[in-house]
Amino acid sequence: MNGGRLPHLALVMALAVATPACGSGGGTLTELQRVRSESLDVVLLSPAGALRHGKDRLIVEFRSAADGSLVDVGRVSGSAIMPMTGMPMLGTIDLKPTATAGRYSGDTQLEMAGTWRFGLKWDGPAGAGSVNFSGTVQ
Repeated sequence: MNGGRLPHLALVMALAVATPACGSGGGTLTELQRVRSESLDVVLLSPAGALRHGKDRLIVEFRSAADGSLVDVGRVSGSAIMPMTGMPMLGTIDLKPTATAGRYSGDTQLEMAGTWRFGLKWDGPAGAGSVNFSGTVQ
């Protein structure tokens, strides 16, 4: 008989289902922020547990506020600005869709730690929309 192999296979399959398929190499994602925009929740997630200055990665999900299901919003763009006296510092957020509709993988370049203002805009099957929020970068 299979002895211990069957329980091991069941554990591996359970972990595979429980691990988010986010394009970030697997692992646990930490929800950093959730912002409501009409009927959507825009959820900012991090595989590192926080946004970090310099080059970093993040995940953005668009979820139905009614039932929490992922919603395909089409094309998404992001902006980042750190208000400063004289001239604000600009950062970049490059978002691309993942294999899962409603989930986007992002590369960020944020040069300093501190409070940043972020903007996300989308246009697609769920209509056009935008959201702005502030977040802390470590």
